[in-house]
Amino acid sequence: MRTDVSTTSQCGPGNVNWLMPGDSNLAPIFSTARSLTSRTETQMEAGGQLSGTTRVDEHFVEGRLPRHGTVFDVVRWWTLVVWIFVMAVAVTIGSRTGQLSDLESDLKAGGVTSVMVTPGLPPGAEGVTTQSVFWRSGVLNHRADVLMITPGDESLASPSSGDMAVRWGYDIAQHITDEDSAVLITRIPQRSSYGVVYGFEVPMWLLVFALAGAVGTFTVLVSGPQPWRATRWAWLWIIISAGIGPPLFLILAGPTPPLRSPREQHRRLTGGWAFVVALLCQSLL
Repeated sequence: MRTDVSTTSQCGPGNVNWLMPGDSNLAPIFSTARSLTSRTETQMEAGGQLSGTTRVDEHFVEGRLPRHGTVFDVVRWWTLVVWIFVMAVAVTIGSRTGQLSDLESDLKAGGVTSVMVTPGLPPGAEGVTTQSVFWRSGVLNHRADVLMITPGDESLASPSSGDMAVRWGYDIAQHITDEDSAVLITRIPQRSSYGVVYGFEVPMWLLVFALAGAVGTFTVLVSGPQPWRATRWAWLWIIISAGIGPPLFLILAGPTPPLRSPREQHRRLTGGWAFVVALLCQSLL
C-alpha cells in the first residue's frame, strides 16, 4: 500500500511550502498559489475594507493619507509663522539693492520725497569713499551705493568701481539736491553689518529668526511623516532652489486648513523631476 502525505507549512512572509515525496501532482497547484499571492496586494479604504488588487505606495493608501503626528504638525505651523514674520519684516524694513539711476528716475517721476544718505568726504579732503543712498519707492525700500571721488583722482574709479555708480565730488547729497531741490535728505551712520533674506538687506537680528525657520523646516522634512504632494527628495530640491520653497513646503506637505487634501495621494512629485524643474526655474530667473 502506498500512502502520499502532503504537508504544507507557511513560514514568515515568504509563505514557503514543503511537499513530501510523491506529491508531484500537487506541485503545480502550490506553485500557482504562491505566484498569485506574490502578485496580489490589497489596499485599505477609509473604513478598513479590502477593495481590489491595486499596487500602491505603502505610505499613500487610497483614502488614507499618512498620519501626521500632533507634535510635527505644531512644529510645522509655528515654523510657517516664523517664515511669514521673516518675510513681512524683510519687505517692511529691508532694502532691495538698486542703482543710482533708479533713484534718479524716481526723482524725476516725483515718487520720492525723502532720501537717507551715509557720510561722504569732509570738505577739503582728497581720495575716494563709498556712500549708500536709501529711498522708498512704492511699497519697497531701495539702496544704491555710490563711489565718490574727489576731482583730480579719477583714476581711482577703475580698479574698484565695478558696476557701482561713480560720481566726482565730496557728497552724493549735492547731486541728489541738483536732481530735486525739494527732496528731504537725512544723514544716517554707515552700517557696519547686515544680512540678506529673500533678496532684502535686513538687520542681523532677523537672521536669527530665519535660522530658526530653516531648522524647523528641515526637522519636519527629515523627521516628520511622509510629506504630501512630493517626496522628501523632491521637497528638498524645492526648498533649496526657490526663495519661497520653505513656506510652500510647510503649507502643502501636510494638512493645512482650509486647503483640501490631494485627491491622488499615491502620486507624488519625485526628486528627479523636482531637480529638473528647479534647474529650469533657475535658468529663467
